[in-house]
Amino acid sequence: MRRPLCVFCAGMLGVEFVCAFLPQTELFVPFAAFFVAVCLVLCIFDAARKAALCILLGAVVGMASVLHTANRLERIRVQYAARPLVLTAEVESVSDSYYPGVVDAVLRVEKINGAKTSFRVECETLPECEAGQRVQGRFVLSVPAQQSRVGLYADGIVLLAEPDEEKPDFKQLGQSSSFRARTHRLQQRLSAALRRRMDGKTGGVLAAMTVGDRTHLSPALRSAYRGAGLAHVLVVSGMHVSILCGEVFLLDARRKKERCYAVLRLRAVWKALLALLLVGVTGFTPSVLRAAAAVWVSALGIWMYGPPDTLTSLAVAGIAMTAGSSYAVCDIGFELSFAAVLGTVAGGACIRRTRDAWYRQFWKKAKNPVKRPWYFKLPERLWGLAESVCISVCASAATFPVLVLRGLSVSIWAVVSSVAVLWLIQPMMLLGLGTAFTGLVPALAPLHGALSVLSAALTGLLDRWAVWIAAKPGAGLYFDTSYAAIVCLVLILLCWLAFRWRLRLRVAVPCIVLTAAVSVGLGNALSRDVVHIDLVGSANAPAVVVTQNDTAVVLFRGGNSVRNAVEEQLARRGAAKIELLVDLRTKPEMPCALEAEQSVLAEEMSVNTAQKQKCTPALVEVLRTRNGCLVRLTIGNRQFVTLSGRVELAQPVSARWLLASPARPEAVQYKEVLALRRYDWMPGGAVQSSSLSLRRYGGLRAE
Repeated sequence: MRRPLCVFCAGMLGVEFVCAFLPQTELFVPFAAFFVAVCLVLCIFDAARKAALCILLGAVVGMASVLHTANRLERIRVQYAARPLVLTAEVESVSDSYYPGVVDAVLRVEKINGAKTSFRVECETLPECEAGQRVQGRFVLSVPAQQSRVGLYADGIVLLAEPDEEKPDFKQLGQSSSFRARTHRLQQRLSAALRRRMDGKTGGVLAAMTVGDRTHLSPALRSAYRGAGLAHVLVVSGMHVSILCGEVFLLDARRKKERCYAVLRLRAVWKALLALLLVGVTGFTPSVLRAAAAVWVSALGIWMYGPPDTLTSLAVAGIAMTAGSSYAVCDIGFELSFAAVLGTVAGGACIRRTRDAWYRQFWKKAKNPVKRPWYFKLPERLWGLAESVCISVCASAATFPVLVLRGLSVSIWAVVSSVAVLWLIQPMMLLGLGTAFTGLVPALAPLHGALSVLSAALTGLLDRWAVWIAAKPGAGLYFDTSYAAIVCLVLILLCWLAFRWRLRLRVAVPCIVLTAAVSVGLGNALSRDVVHIDLVGSANAPAVVVTQNDTAVVLFRGGNSVRNAVEEQLARRGAAKIELLVDLRTKPEMPCALEAEQSVLAEEMSVNTAQKQKCTPALVEVLRTRNGCLVRLTIGNRQFVTLSGRVELAQPVSARWLLASPARPEAVQYKEVLALRRYDWMPGGAVQSSSLSLRRYGGLRAE
């Protein structure tokens, strides 16, 4: 059996991924029993015995990692959750909040009641401060809601924190001197130097791609990139590490020149340094750190005179990165890194097999099978170009299922768009890093200006492409997650069977493309006219997004972070336009940047007045009271109500569903609840869902 570590890693990561979801349902025990039974049956056959044992051993190690992670999280929960504590922490990142004078922040806890510790928490109502500062105060820690737990654990966030209302005692202790805080300050300096001689649009995009600073992205470009299926390009992840380090475009001709270990070892050092540079300038984010670990493991293998095998290096990196936390496998950067490398390897294998078959056929028909004809260099150059194109296509196709399943891309143009711009990412990142670092040295001002012009030209080209693709018809289609998972598994199975049975590409490719086209068309037909109601953004200020086909109604409350969450949800549902925007804020600090055909602003409505708007997804009724507002949605024969602020009515309003927020629903009579998390006024019981899909006069499904 070739590559036993790869089989071992597949078993380990598969169990970790399954355990992140199935233990919450009754399917886990039957699945585990079925998995073990299949492995034991395979052990009977000599051909599959070694692979089955490796998978089973990897599953055992994966289960041990899952139990270790679960015990650590449970120990932290029991020790710290549900009581006031004095926290000393470093602010890692901040974003705007709904409430004035506070921010949403991620904190790295250094001390609790004077005792040293180390884990990350998220606080949605932290008094206003900046990233890189140290703070101290009394907080109440709580366990994340069930629907958001996996994503937070994958990012290393263990608990949620809220300031103690009775005695907050909040203090700012000044700038942190930790290595992470210093890298954050370096990131801000590099971002400012990068954007100095560029306009706001191109500078914001390049700063997001290069140094991970997304605070300067304009809402219009953010929406365009999502609509074009290129949202992942703006988030520095494992794909960027792989491209920057030259793993995606490693041509076969270059490999032939690097057979000696001296050249291979020098290249390994260069790739490791590039990965370290990207990790440093992006602030040691988990996704980039995990991808860089894969590069470092590969470089270490070459320096130890191991055979340079990409899949084995990837397997070792996967085992090392998930050994400490089993939820790391659920991180989207981790998944994109693995998918991109697997697609790269598959693309290289496909093009080499096709090229070898063409060579054999060429020499079979050649008049002189020994002497190379004078025009032979042209086919070799064309095959080199075809190799880079094939690798780009396969890398993009491999990451497409991850993007669809994680809700980052719902565009039928996503694969084409990614292939078309993938070659731009490496020169853009190299030029961006050069522009940022030369901008820190005044003596290099002429070089900084030249690099800024080149960087702006390439970034502007990418921006125009994203805007053009986003405006294409059919650029946004909704894929149900379960349906998308089934389709992706079927397409992967077809690709594996085509490779296993050695089908010709002119037979395999049309079959796979036809299956994908039929699946997309069927999925779009099944989801037609379905109304989706989603609560997104901060739990303290959730926005309500109601979508049907390509139109949406948005009930907005919150700052920039909530606006970003709304835009992401609109892209995921394939809604190209907002038919109605209802801003529920009675005293907003700044206007909402979302573009809509119609708007209803609570601050402009008189007290005790109402407005009614009939839209495609729902009939919307807005009631403004003295201290808040109430919105009732009528969809078919069902009614939904949400509150903002304090609402007092002479008689309560009746509705089937309450779209919950921190406001107490004393003015509403309801039967069921949609909520992002449990609030103080909620009775005990199971955690509520945050999404609902329904047909106007048909069934419904909570998600």
